[in-house]
Amino acid sequence: MAEIKRIGLRDIRDLLPNSVLWDAAVTGFAARRRSGAAVIYMVKYRTIEGRQRWHRIGRHGAPWTPDEAREEARRILGEVAKGNDPAAAREEKRKTLTVAELCARYLADADAGRLLVRGGRPKRPLTLASDRGRIEGHIVPLLGRMR
Repeated sequence: MAEIKRIGLRDIRDLLPNSVLWDAAVTGFAARRRSGAAVIYMVKYRTIEGRQRWHRIGRHGAPWTPDEAREEARRILGEVAKGNDPAAAREEKRKTLTVAELCARYLADADAGRLLVRGGRPKRPLTLASDRGRIEGHIVPLLGRMR
């Protein structure tokens, strides 16, 4: 099932579906093909706490060749040796709020009366209508997907 050798272009081309090819030069670096035609490069490592992690480098093709993916795996393993966890960092980045989500929270708090101005009173309805118009007309369409 899993074979260990230095991964090359010919090996990637010949990789069968549902198989993994481990690299002999860099421990933990592998190429994997599931049921489809796509081949992905990945690296397997353990964190300082001993947790085993998989980090996906990328799909075979531009820009990832076996040699470039192997160098990226070395870089990732260097980060792990310094005590970092690249997979956890990627996971953390995915969990951050988008501007659209933050604006939705702002408007929900404003509608509930939890958004206070000076003097401890809630914003007036006309001000909230103005805020809503700016958010829905400008902020969300332009910046909504940003984290």
